Amino acid sequence: MTITTDQATTVAKDPRELVTPEQFRVMVDDVVTFDKVTRPYAEAGVAQFLVFMKAWGDTMAEAGGDPRVWVKFAPSPAVDKIWHRSMMRTRTFAEVCDQVAGRFMHHLPIMDEDIRSGQASERGLAAMHATGYRVDLEWWLDGESCCPENCAQPPMTA
Repeated sequence: MTITTDQATTVAKDPRELVTPEQFRVMVDDVVTFDKVTRPYAEAGVAQFLVFMKAWGDTMAEAGGDPRVWVKFAPSPAVDKIWHRSMMRTRTFAEVCDQVAGRFMHHLPIMDEDIRSGQASERGLAAMHATGYRVDLEWWLDGESCCPENCAQPPMTA
């Protein structure tokens, strides 16, 4: 995987702006409470998950918004844990999905060559940078996938 970190010297937007303060607080509180991590860690993780969600939603919209089209991005293991935790509170998660991604963001664990090769991660990282929101590379450059080899499942259909 080849990732460059040369970025323009513009100030990136704060991902917290993507949701209401209450939604952000609820998501962070759940991560702190159930995953037993510090509040700064949870805030940073939720912020990166929101950028991931925004990038995926933007890419899906560019693909025409067809519900049968599914653009594959691979979260890092740390961001995947935030995703799992966020799905636990379904009403808030559905609202955030609508606001940030423009549609519900299903979690489809799968391991294939696209993910194994790092292409899904590269595609996602490029899309995250394109959102204009702050991307913290420490959350993304661990070189691992969120899904082990044995987690493959059929792709989602419409």
